[in-house]
Amino acid sequence: MSMIPDDKVREVRERAAILDVISDYVNLRKSGANFQGICPFHGEKTPSFNVNPAREIFHCFGCGVGGNVFTFIMKIEGLTFPEAVKFVAKRVGVVIEDRPLTVPEQKRQDEREQLYRINELAARFYRRVLLEDGAGEAGRRYLERRGVDAATSEAYRLGFAPDRWDGLAHFLQQQRVPLLQAEKLGIIRQREGGGYYDIFRNRLIFTIADPQGRPIGFGGRVLDDSLPKYINSPESPIYHKSEVLFGVDLARQPMRGEGTAIIVEGYFDHLALFQAGVKNVVATCGTALTPGHLKLLQRYAGRFYTLFDSDSAGKKATFRAMELFLGENVPASVVELTAGEDPDSFLKKEGAEAFAGRLKAARPIFEYFFRDLVQHTDTGSVAGKVAVIDQLTPFLAKISNPVERDLYVREIARVLGIEERALLRKLGRGPVTTADMTPVRGQQRGSLGSEEMLLALMAKFPEVAGRVSEYGPAGLFSPAHLPIAETILAQQETGNAVDWGCILEQIGSPEERSRLAALFVADAHLEEIDPHKAFDQCLQARERDSLKGLKSLARELSQLDPDSPRYRELLEQMESLRNRKSQLL
Repeated sequence: MSMIPDDKVREVRERAAILDVISDYVNLRKSGANFQGICPFHGEKTPSFNVNPAREIFHCFGCGVGGNVFTFIMKIEGLTFPEAVKFVAKRVGVVIEDRPLTVPEQKRQDEREQLYRINELAARFYRRVLLEDGAGEAGRRYLERRGVDAATSEAYRLGFAPDRWDGLAHFLQQQRVPLLQAEKLGIIRQREGGGYYDIFRNRLIFTIADPQGRPIGFGGRVLDDSLPKYINSPESPIYHKSEVLFGVDLARQPMRGEGTAIIVEGYFDHLALFQAGVKNVVATCGTALTPGHLKLLQRYAGRFYTLFDSDSAGKKATFRAMELFLGENVPASVVELTAGEDPDSFLKKEGAEAFAGRLKAARPIFEYFFRDLVQHTDTGSVAGKVAVIDQLTPFLAKISNPVERDLYVREIARVLGIEERALLRKLGRGPVTTADMTPVRGQQRGSLGSEEMLLALMAKFPEVAGRVSEYGPAGLFSPAHLPIAETILAQQETGNAVDWGCILEQIGSPEERSRLAALFVADAHLEEIDPHKAFDQCLQARERDSLKGLKSLARELSQLDPDSPRYRELLEQMESLRNRKSQLL
């Protein structure tokens, strides 16, 4: 509950013109009764952010965020409601006198302020050692070898803990800091025989800050191969790992500007990207991604990218994050680097432009999970298909967008060569039979689908590739074929010959790889056709293919309770499909 009286909140709201406040953050232009601009909360090119000065409200038709002046300030500044009210009050000259705090409240507030002060002193101590003290020479040489420049070091408030047992403890004692309080922060510890010793010794220090830039914890890295490589501050009254992300103070504005956030695992991953000009990046502090982390990030961004290691542990972290993103209905994609590379090594070898290409090619996180699962499972057997379905369906059920879910059902069934009803039954907790695992009838190995034909046309006719580029490949290809189409376009744009070997490497299924290899290796059958007419026919065929889901929807509908939300959802989908089908006939 706010400690600010309601009449003061109302006074601030009435005196603060929402148009003036938001104009400090967004370039607005009048459009009818409203003012419009590019939304600061998600990436967009066409203005969908609207401010109604008469009603003192705002709304973005792109990401759905909206509210009053306090809502806007809470989201864009990352503040609580009382903090936002005080923020706006200061702007409009309203003096807010909070009710007196109770004795326990005042004690807790005083302690928190003291803890912030102690961490600030510790950050300054580590920083001074790195920059000025002879004990920090090893840290300075290490940063030089890693290519960390002075500006980055300053932005991160990097420091160095000297190789002494009580360097920080002695400094804090000189500053008349109660060492019992410093112990609560996990930066010093009491000896059994009396006195205190430092937790961080002979380590490079990363300062962990809250969104406002106040030091709340530290991470320490050794300069050699000794273990543990990293140690982090423990939980404290001002530091909760499940709610804090490293670098969020540096990334706040860039995340708002881009509408996206890149999530990495390590401090140096973060530092490397930041120094390369990628500023909308945060890092977990030795923990898995949590709902608290996501809630924090959603103040600043609407779409997310994970960039974890490609090893087993990194994939597990990615898949744990997937469950969180799907459960919260938050769009997320996976950035994939060259095997064995991390952001730091990748950027040093290939540069920021190559990283931008990887970011652009990022795959939706559920698709990444599906492709990885297929690649590491024998899907040529019934047992393998069942195993894949068993692992996919719990996550597939979390996808709340019915269109997205149905598209994945169709694509999974196609790749596994099974009936869609197998997945639909599994999602509805119905039985899955062996018959469901047999290849779908009517799919002849030698026949070409509309997407495969379109890929063949792109390969042979530059004018078709041009039309695909204009139309937008995402609207023409399923997740299975979209990366291939995008790679063809990207390679053709360079003016060089298309590297088909590189393209085929992207295909996880051996059967599909063979099928497309046969498609690309010979195109004599395309010699006499009109490429533009063929493109139009592919468009129409693609549309007709998308309408074939009516039958499977009807089957699922027959198994549902008419009063269930899913039943009504399916009815709406079927009606939409029928309307589209009538337009084609």
